[in-house]
Amino acid sequence: MQTPDFTLMAEDIPDDPVLVLMSSALLGPAAWVPVEAELRARGRDVVIAPPADEADPETPADAALGYATATPADRPVILIPHSNAGSFVPTLIEIRNVVKVVFVDATIPVASGRQKIAPKNLVDALEHRADAEGFLPPWTEWFSEPDVAALFPTRALRTHVERQQPQVRWDFLTGELEIHPGWQSTPAGYLAFGSTYAAEMERARALSWPVRQLNGRHLHMLVDPPGVADAILALVEGRAN
Repeated sequence: MQTPDFTLMAEDIPDDPVLVLMSSALLGPAAWVPVEAELRARGRDVVIAPPADEADPETPADAALGYATATPADRPVILIPHSNAGSFVPTLIEIRNVVKVVFVDATIPVASGRQKIAPKNLVDALEHRADAEGFLPPWTEWFSEPDVAALFPTRALRTHVERQQPQVRWDFLTGELEIHPGWQSTPAGYLAFGSTYAAEMERARALSWPVRQLNGRHLHMLVDPPGVADAILALVEGRAN
């Protein structure tokens, strides 16, 4: 069966879609702020959608509701999820006017069925890290200090991002979402930072999505906001590398 072409040309996109920067459910909205400023400086209407406003999400359903609440319901939107926020894209496609998705170093959900919030290797690594109340340490404590330090261009920016990190429960990390078929008919593109998400890039190409790759790590939007903004807008227009 021939793979359908999901590329949306620039002239087919509504004049006023809102760019919705979906922050990782494990990291918080601060990581998107520099790119938000870049996009606004270029005249784009943009919002950051966190998975929760006042309390950390306890279940995947909580996070889905948080993303939906922050996503405009009265305008067409372009979703731009980072990291595991990609898992929540199909839910928003069902309830919002989503005209395109640009995944940014993000999970591409299954076509249909059960979507795990975290891959098995991460779940296994964190199996004994939850405290007596079931809460995991913040995301930047999951990995070695040298690996985490390399993600941030300055210590001050790291501190700012870390202050907004949610502290999720073990049950959240091991949760699942029910994905209904059909979401992949929404046009999409993929932006990767380095090769960590190489498998996702190949999957995007198999779906005939335009793909772009920048030489960076998982939080490259903090390192090069103009370059990341350029790449996002290129993918909005359907332009690959």
